[in-house]
Amino acid sequence: MTLSEKSPGTIVISGPLIGHHHKRFSDSYEVVYSDKKVMHQEEFNESIQEACAAIVMTSITVSPQVIDSAPNLKILSNCGVGYDNIEHQYARDKGILVTNTPDVLTTSCAELGVALVMATARRLAEGFRLIENNEFSGWKIDLLLGSELCGKTLGMFGCGRIGQAMVRIIKGFGMNIIYHNRRKLSSEMEADLAMRYVSFNDLISLSDVLVVTASLNRDNSHSFTLDNFRKMKRGSMLVNIGRGGIIKESDLILALGEDLIGAVGL
Repeated sequence: MTLSEKSPGTIVISGPLIGHHHKRFSDSYEVVYSDKKVMHQEEFNESIQEACAAIVMTSITVSPQVIDSAPNLKILSNCGVGYDNIEHQYARDKGILVTNTPDVLTTSCAELGVALVMATARRLAEGFRLIENNEFSGWKIDLLLGSELCGKTLGMFGCGRIGQAMVRIIKGFGMNIIYHNRRKLSSEMEADLAMRYVSFNDLISLSDVLVVTASLNRDNSHSFTLDNFRKMKRGSMLVNIGRGGIIKESDLILALGEDLIGAVGL
């Protein structure tokens, strides 16, 4: 049965979509579409109360209280791969279907991750600011001296679809690749990607470049704290294309201030 065949109701689309997909819903539904900007949390909380379905942008939190306020709700469709912004188990316990969009942006995210590694290693943002602020006074032998990737150790924290796609691109740089994941990959996959599994402690102590691609969950929230930054190599780089909550932000600021790590790409 398609959504349009169910009882009429209100569908909330909490932010702009690409194209005109909102027009695919049956005319029997009232569609509340925020086509100019992503809804503020309060606006979403109010809009969802009469909804039978909602497309949720990842900046919006769907808490048990929000779920309880929407007695007609049948489905929450998260516009993204991760869905830590939705209390999905609570929703499922109440008979509400929760969906996401895996593998839609795998290659794009992987390419962005590689770009962020290169920008961090070669200090591109600093160079841009130097020119933008008219502070370039001439060439110096050590001006914005970055770090070569070839021969360095790349550590992957999380190695699902996006992490594996990123490794396939970046292994061409001649890096030694290690990873830590909730589940060890098959030996065939490890051989194909030319990488090896290590413990979390080995990951943070051995990596010259450490990339976070993991989704956020209760087990890995604030995995990167000041204690762990102290175990990392001096001058190492941390790049996060996963969820921000995996890194304790206040400790990251302290780590940068104390030169425990060399750079961060976010």
